Amino acid sequence: MTPRPTTLSAQEIEDTLTDTLQLLRSVRRTLARLLDRAEDGDGTALKDIGLKSAELETALKRAFEAEERFNAWHEKHSGLRNACEIDFAGLREEMACRLARLRDCGGEG
Repeated sequence: MTPRPTTLSAQEIEDTLTDTLQLLRSVRRTLARLLDRAEDGDGTALKDIGLKSAELETALKRAFEAEERFNAWHEKHSGLRNACEIDFAGLREEMACRLARLRDCGGEG
């Protein structure tokens, strides 16, 4: 088995996230159908639910790993620790600079 590269491109990470989401959605739909069967009295559905729950666990693990890789990539390329983190101080400084340039360009009054 070939080891995965430690540095992935944005496209590779996006592809991994997309694949993982598709797998999670597929397993969720299958579990919903199995639960419907179990509620209708199908005794074999319970066994199938156990098997699918293991698949769901694997899919969730893959999703968390993909998210960790994305966050590591994002931190490396943006300097932010977390993809959802916002640098408010940096934004304020950037906005102040832009406003100062606009004032300089527009003149007084």
